[in-house]
Amino acid sequence: MNVILNDVFTKRQLITTYSITELAALVHDGQVKLRHLNKLHVRAIKKYILENVVNEQIYFPPMVANVASLGTKKPLEFTIVDGNQRLAALCQIEELGYRAAKSDNPEEMKKGYKLLHFIQHTEVAIQIFEGLSEEELDQLYIDLNTKGKKVALSKRIAFDSRSELNIITNTILKANTQLKLAGVEIEKVAVVRPKNKKLLSLTHLRQIVGTFITGNMTINTSENEKFETFLVAEEYVELINVWFHELFRLYPPERIGDIQVSMLANHPLLLSVALFANKGLGKYPFEERKKEMVKRMRRLKDINFSSENTIWKEFKGSTRGGYYYLANDKANLVKIVRWLEVQGR
Repeated sequence: MNVILNDVFTKRQLITTYSITELAALVHDGQVKLRHLNKLHVRAIKKYILENVVNEQIYFPPMVANVASLGTKKPLEFTIVDGNQRLAALCQIEELGYRAAKSDNPEEMKKGYKLLHFIQHTEVAIQIFEGLSEEELDQLYIDLNTKGKKVALSKRIAFDSRSELNIITNTILKANTQLKLAGVEIEKVAVVRPKNKKLLSLTHLRQIVGTFITGNMTINTSENEKFETFLVAEEYVELINVWFHELFRLYPPERIGDIQVSMLANHPLLLSVALFANKGLGKYPFEERKKEMVKRMRRLKDINFSSENTIWKEFKGSTRGGYYYLANDKANLVKIVRWLEVQGR
């Protein structure tokens, strides 16, 4: 690829590409220097490459480097400013490819051969600055890693084609009319009661979807967490839609998110109801699981979910602004689920 040289800015810079094998050789010979290496981060990037190489869905922004002096040709000696972990991972994946290619598992073997092909035929872009001082190097690194705007959760859920958790969440969010009526907070990270009367935040909706996928207590649903699935995505979508239908039979969607009247506006209670409905059913066939879930939900019809019901104060929580908020910790959720099981016999 041609070198693109730019003299507009105070510091001269260029953008060019290098093959992975070329970069690996330059790093090995000490011509390209790396800074600030983090082994755990490097390992995570190698895992990302291996998991996505078969579908050819590996996306890296250009790395950034510094060189003493720029000529008309691409430099063969420079220091990486941003992208150290990416470059270190790219330099180490050949061994990973050979190991996977020797695996007895056909899927792993396929990944290995695909990775070796990827190494031989891929080039990566590097933006190279000329003559940055140590102070400027450090400032550039900080600016690159702190000034960029993080992609909003709503956008990650809408556009993430790899995460089944996000795909299912997005499908529910778009199509469930009762849930739209109850309200899902998309713009803000959290639902602040009592002013906000939307039932869920987007994060909490993902957490409930995660509970359906695992069939058990899924408290954290991080971006990189992997879930073993036993049903297809469409079946999980139907299960969750049926659950919301049964939930809104217990309390109407128009007021379920109003903490002044509905205790289900407390996310720990809502999550506990989801846990109760799914507990132990993660590996059940779809129809059997749906039937049992509906049966459990209908056993809760006699519970008074009003915020005025004093039973809720038997669970860990605190009073703020005249309203009781349940504590969102595992021990409290377990206690609430056990209580729901007793009520639902």
